[in-house]
Amino acid sequence: MVERRSPKPLIRVRLLVPPLKVMSKKDILIALIVGGIVALLIWPVWLNLNAFMNYWPLRWLLLIILPIVSLLVLWIASLIGRRLPIIWQFAKFGLIGVLNTLLDFGVLNFLSYLTKVYSGSTLILLNVFAFLAANINSYFWNKSWTFSSRSRNVAAEFGRFLIVSIIGFGINSLILWLLTSLMHPLAGISPQLWENIAKLAATVIYTIWNFIGYKLIVFKEATISSGDNRA
Repeated sequence: MVERRSPKPLIRVRLLVPPLKVMSKKDILIALIVGGIVALLIWPVWLNLNAFMNYWPLRWLLLIILPIVSLLVLWIASLIGRRLPIIWQFAKFGLIGVLNTLLDFGVLNFLSYLTKVYSGSTLILLNVFAFLAANINSYFWNKSWTFSSRSRNVAAEFGRFLIVSIIGFGINSLILWLLTSLMHPLAGISPQLWENIAKLAATVIYTIWNFIGYKLIVFKEATISSGDNRA
């Protein structure tokens, strides 16, 4: 008689981000608010670059277009997130990342516009103020919305956040300094535009580092225990 073996029980692997159902009213409201703030933060960058100024009177249209675009992108991410939940969380991180980036760029460009500083060690000092403004904003948005952290030990959590962010700032500033101080603007690009190209390159690497650091180090407990809880 052949002995039949019972099938092995399936091993269930818990997702770090639970399946998404639908966008909540909170998600919709945040997408619209963030889109509006991003529109306003584009203005100082636009002024400092002094480019396409003949379109400057149309800047108010950004307050209509960008909230709609933000909402549309988040909605698409919510559809994809039903099958790949991590996409939903990364989309929220990306939206807040755009806000932080424009706040970072906005503060840096506003200070550069006032001081006429576009390279060298003084630019790094201006970048410190831009970094602080963006990261304080980043902590509260990512804690309350992206990773839904309910940790009561705010001091320890913010300490980890600060460490990850400082390392990211070092990466950001190093790339910015290398591209603006050791390289000259290419193809006749203005110092203002070259500064922003360098800042963009630095921000890409900085953003990747931050997502990994925030998810696996700063808000790790929230990610494992509750994942992406919906309001």
